[in-house]
Amino acid sequence: MGGIPFRSTGCNTCRRRKVKCDEAKPECNRCTKNGHVCTGYERKRVFIHKSPEAIEEGDLKLVRRPKAAPGKIADRQLTRVEPELPRLNLNAAVRSQLLTSFIETFLPTSRNLQGGTGPNILESLPGLCGNSPLLDRAVMSLSSAFLAKQHKDDRLLWYSTKLYNTSMEIMHGKIRSGRGLGQDVLYTTVIFQLYELIHSSPPGFMAWIAHVQGSNAIIDQCAGQKEETLAEKLFHRQLKFVTLCDAVGRRKAATLYNVLTARDRSLRGSAELEPIDELTDILAECSALIERVDSFIEQAIRSPGCDRNAGEKLLRSCLSLEEKLHRACLEMQAKLGTPSAFPHDAPLREEFRAHLATDLFSDPFQFASLTCAESHLIYWATLILLYPLVDQLVDVLGCPKNDVTPSPSCITHFHTNKGPSLNSGVAANFTALAEHYADQVCRSVMYCTQPDMKTLGAQYLLAPLSQCAQFFQVQELAQKYKWCQGVFMLFDSLGLGIAPLLKDMIWPQYRSAQLRRSLSPVEEVP
Repeated sequence: MGGIPFRSTGCNTCRRRKVKCDEAKPECNRCTKNGHVCTGYERKRVFIHKSPEAIEEGDLKLVRRPKAAPGKIADRQLTRVEPELPRLNLNAAVRSQLLTSFIETFLPTSRNLQGGTGPNILESLPGLCGNSPLLDRAVMSLSSAFLAKQHKDDRLLWYSTKLYNTSMEIMHGKIRSGRGLGQDVLYTTVIFQLYELIHSSPPGFMAWIAHVQGSNAIIDQCAGQKEETLAEKLFHRQLKFVTLCDAVGRRKAATLYNVLTARDRSLRGSAELEPIDELTDILAECSALIERVDSFIEQAIRSPGCDRNAGEKLLRSCLSLEEKLHRACLEMQAKLGTPSAFPHDAPLREEFRAHLATDLFSDPFQFASLTCAESHLIYWATLILLYPLVDQLVDVLGCPKNDVTPSPSCITHFHTNKGPSLNSGVAANFTALAEHYADQVCRSVMYCTQPDMKTLGAQYLLAPLSQCAQFFQVQELAQKYKWCQGVFMLFDSLGLGIAPLLKDMIWPQYRSAQLRRSLSPVEEVP
């Protein structure tokens, strides 16, 4: 069809077939006559990037020439000029449209978030917009990146990347200025972390790490209010969690997490902790134990005559933390509920169905809410980290296996004929217990990736499932590891661009710590 490209007024079917359309309504005669389904004239649009006043007439513009000299006839003509790059409309209406669509597409309904800690961090963004050009651009880059990936809109993704780069330049300028930083700068670093989960920059996973460390570096410089606002609480909660994930990956104590937690507790007073807060606090304690156990075992390998009492004290600390974790889980279940069998008729995403159906694990879980699932995922992930520490200490100290037994766990499984029981003779093998709880995480994937859970359900799985993948890889459980890799690839279709990068990621510190067990001179430790 001739004419200016992309300006055809024919029906969508004729446009796709590249034939002339008679433009009859509601269905064109050409499609009807030739047996084609006329798909109408409505164009698929994701967003209007420009206001109507800014729309250009192709690459031709009406240009008024300067006033002619007296005695000459003024002329007006169409002159060809170079087309300009379209500008992204930053007005409030477009910004609101982008942000609202992003939140509605990313977050599940409130029914699936029952028992939660209040609004999600994304729900606080509309109230923050309009007061800071930096924050506005960061929020728009986040919103447009997610929606561009969902709708495969390369033009919108280009805009998002440009806004992201502009926001980075503005933020770096503020930091270099030496002046006091506002909360908008801290919020922007957290938004950039979310951006990297959705549309990873060329450095990949390290770009996310860089933003986490950037938040840590500037948090004390950002001026806060005397009374913490809801937005501050939500951003601090998010910052605490990603800081904790970073610490676990580096096998270091989550020092900043503890500082932020102490600050939050002083502002909150004696208010009761939410279940997820209590469980993440225990995960932070576990990160400190990881660092101490690693240090002790390294010393035991270098100097076999090391302090046995220190090792026994660490072992008691691990078992005490395990007991504390189980108690916290029981309290959480009293509030949020326990897992049950996943219904066979539950709707699933077609592209997920074939991969998730597997005999590698017992029957999948159903939860009372996504909040309940999130709390169980943190509980299981902590046990996956904790139990190998116990096995390593038992080996290094030369303790008889029967002398060290796990505490009774809370109810996190229903009766099933699949899979080994926890009481089948492997109770003293803590690494086998870690595998059991890694399986529990995998059994939660089907629930968290249901259509109703949207993208947030998959986001909750990123850290726990990554921990499972690392565990399966080190323990040479190849089939389970490949299954996790396949799940990460599926997450990309939900808008989590960082997931494929996690598929093949190796945590060097975690791997070396697990392999160290076979090098431990058990017989030489007194």
